[in-house]
Amino acid sequence: MTPPTPALRASSMPKSAIREIMALAAGRSGMIHLEVGEPEFSTPGHIIEGALQAAREGWTKYTPNAGIPSLRALIAERYAKSRNIQITPDQVTVTVGAIGALFTAVMVVADPGDEVLIPDPGWPNYESIVHLAAAKPVRYLQRGENGFLPRPEDLKRLITPATRAILVNSPGNPTGAVFPGELVQAIADLAREHGIFVISDEIYEDIVFEDGHVSFSGRGIDDRTLIVSGVSKTYAMTGWRLGYLIAPPELGSICAALQEPIISSAPTVSQKASEIALSGPQACVEEFRSIFRRRRDIFVEEFKGSDLLPSVPDGAFYGLIDIERKGMGSLDFAKSFLLEKNVAVVPGETFGPSCDRFVRVAFTIGDDDLREGLRRLRDYILA
Repeated sequence: MTPPTPALRASSMPKSAIREIMALAAGRSGMIHLEVGEPEFSTPGHIIEGALQAAREGWTKYTPNAGIPSLRALIAERYAKSRNIQITPDQVTVTVGAIGALFTAVMVVADPGDEVLIPDPGWPNYESIVHLAAAKPVRYLQRGENGFLPRPEDLKRLITPATRAILVNSPGNPTGAVFPGELVQAIADLAREHGIFVISDEIYEDIVFEDGHVSFSGRGIDDRTLIVSGVSKTYAMTGWRLGYLIAPPELGSICAALQEPIISSAPTVSQKASEIALSGPQACVEEFRSIFRRRRDIFVEEFKGSDLLPSVPDGAFYGLIDIERKGMGSLDFAKSFLLEKNVAVVPGETFGPSCDRFVRVAFTIGDDDLREGLRRLRDYILA
């Protein structure tokens, strides 16, 4: 009798090396963690206290698939004011993390066999989600010599009759690159010209160090733009698992309906906590941004004078370091570096084929440990 086998779509899903490095680092004494992509500080106290109070008041039941109406209204109002555009609560779907919003967005626009353009380098879950939708991920390059920004002419060459969407991420993971307004508009114009969707992952929108974040909202393609964001990075709320998707009006009800077979609804207490985060004091946002800006400066300072830093990150809390001179692939490098120097970094290969000459550093730990880990990395590469 033939033994049972898992579905090919599940068993062939692309693997991420991030978890492999995290598992290797787990439990090692004195480990410096430059691989973890989340703020190390706790959720602000007023958010925690508000969530506790909400739970005591009975906010522990199911909510509508698309989320608590008051939270959806708050998100719509916030984006309408900041982008100077019209957004209604019906366009907002509250999801389990921004990953839930990304999954929903791809499922809404892509049928099996369709093509979705994804960044290289880019977060590995983009490829995995497109794969699980039985669509075809097509990578577009973001070159270090171009500040890890895509070139519109490269995107245009990849668009075919099968292309359904371009997935973009600014500020970017793993690059820290921030799209300027003219690039955002050029990509929007491409989408309009070819009749395709833009899925814009803007989860790091509040962690920009120089000129500010430029959204794909309000670029003349709001009928084909899906914005992904959440509270995880801005408010140090990664474990609350709360994201949201802003879709064109005609897709809002479909996005909401998709939550029923996937998650039913996002956690109720997390939704109330997010209401408090978005409507309450915002001093923590600037405080966190200032901390990450300082750590970005430490990151740059430790590699100045070398050719190891291909581009200065302008947002998020990541940067790439060139390891090509070591003559080894990024996964082998990351493993050897971890075992020899007790510092964990993420191998670039997990972000796409073009990134195997790099490792990703997350500047999400205390200044002293960050400096020490970066110095070990620099010395290890240059030795």
